[in-house]
Amino acid sequence: MNRFERIIWLGVALRRLRDFRYGVGWGAFHGDAIYRKLMIDLLDAFRFSAFVETGTFRGYSTEFMARHMPQLPIFTIEVEPCTYKLAKRALCKYPNITQFLGNSSDGIRDLIREQRLGNLPLFYLDAHWQRYWPLRDELRHIAEAKLRTVIVIDDFEVPKRPEFGFDIDGGAEIVEGLNCNLDYIRPSLPSSNLYQAIFPKYSLSDARIWWRYGSLRGHLILFQNAPEEYEACCRRPLIEKYYQPVGPIPH
Repeated sequence: MNRFERIIWLGVALRRLRDFRYGVGWGAFHGDAIYRKLMIDLLDAFRFSAFVETGTFRGYSTEFMARHMPQLPIFTIEVEPCTYKLAKRALCKYPNITQFLGNSSDGIRDLIREQRLGNLPLFYLDAHWQRYWPLRDELRHIAEAKLRTVIVIDDFEVPKRPEFGFDIDGGAEIVEGLNCNLDYIRPSLPSSNLYQAIFPKYSLSDARIWWRYGSLRGHLILFQNAPEEYEACCRRPLIEKYYQPVGPIPH
């Protein structure tokens, strides 16, 4: 067994121990109980035709979604070979998950071109860690296809709520640059599509993040050409209690 294989084996073993202690899905969506409930609530509220995740990382969120909706086609894309292989060991037991290794922008483009996503896909965009961020390119592909879709963007700046952390373009530990916010993605949202948004408004105590130094991470729920779904979502009890609808996004 070489060094890389030992790392993979150790990662799988640690994951199984944590699954046993905290339950499968413990690491999904930053360990945030409200965030996890949001994603399940979306799946329960609408008949999504596919779930597309960019930035698989360890596959915690992927596994969480696959277990809740075992018949839903799930596509997840990771650019780092080592991380991809580590996640593959954990996700290979789920027949509804298809993993891809490569640029997530290209992956989304190809899935759309090949017509594999159906008439109402749910996107979870979380591939913003390295120097190159594919986020705006991902959104452009989705926009150009004129899809009726719901898009959740992770690590997003929540207006007037500094308790929610967000990422800065440039990746990793970069602390100066363009914030991941509405101004950042606006160039990728053409006026030919309708966009409506919902932001979180809950507290750290609501999230019940189990690790000691856990913190809230901002996220955006973006509806593209889906006004009926947006209105229905706004009436969901979870959204009414923990989220703030802001309506159409000005271009």
